[in-house]
Amino acid sequence: MKNNKLEENIERARINLYNILAILIVIIPEYFAELIYTFEATQHNEKLPNEGEAWQKDIELRLSKMNIHELRLMAKRLRIHGYSNENRNSLIRRIYKKSRKRIKWKSSKI
Repeated sequence: MKNNKLEENIERARINLYNILAILIVIIPEYFAELIYTFEATQHNEKLPNEGEAWQKDIELRLSKMNIHELRLMAKRLRIHGYSNENRNSLIRRIYKKSRKRIKWKSSKI
């Protein structure tokens, strides 16, 4: 009977020790990480800087800002074949090449 009570006390002590370790190892660091993250988030303004003149002139910047739907519409206007099954990066690359060719062609006519 005393042996059973001793085993129960040891088991409760072990459970309490595991609870304390869980708090020290998992919960407190998670709390600090969340606290630091919220503190950093409040330090930064979540506004993007205004688009300057470079965004108007540089086609790569404009293309990088577009979503896939806008890129496909532009590819259609530029008469690029097979644009519908391309991923975003290859589509940007093809539009950029095509637009550079058009710019060179137009500037050579002047």
